[in-house]
Amino acid sequence: MSAAEQRPHPVERPDADLGRTIPAWSLRIAFAAVAVPLAWTTAPSGPWPALAVLLTAVAVAVPRWRVAWVLIAVLAFSTLLEPGTVTPRLLALIAAVQLLHVLAAWMLVLPPSARLQPAVLLPSLRRFVVIQLPVQAGAVVLLLVARPAAAPWLAMVSGAAIVGLVVLLAAMLLTRPRA
Repeated sequence: MSAAEQRPHPVERPDADLGRTIPAWSLRIAFAAVAVPLAWTTAPSGPWPALAVLLTAVAVAVPRWRVAWVLIAVLAFSTLLEPGTVTPRLLALIAAVQLLHVLAAWMLVLPPSARLQPAVLLPSLRRFVVIQLPVQAGAVVLLLVARPAAAPWLAMVSGAAIVGLVVLLAAMLLTRPRA
């Protein structure tokens, strides 16, 4: 073996071809694109929407301060202050809050100047969907219980169907294929 073959491989250059990439600052844009409309639509009137928008700006500017999680708490708790909190609007809030959490975590590890391969986000997006399915189903059941339909049997059947789907999905995800 020659000396050239024994040398360790050089570290890839930063400009190596990574395939399709997007700028990491786009995660901050996505965070703001979710948080600002959420602040104006789900937070009750008063100081809550403005506070949520201010927290969004700080979370995007300096992710390491972890203000994103303060924003999530403000959105969640301010929604609970309104009467009749179990509404379809709550379903959107549940999904958006988890999405904000995922985006905030990504913002923590990626500087805005970095490049990002979208494919690396897929496992987190799969987990998002796997978590949202039972959570949204549970929220729908709460909606049905809080506001029973004109035909109570319809609410019971739809609740049972949702629970059945969640159990089926959990069984499919938790069982491992046999080799």
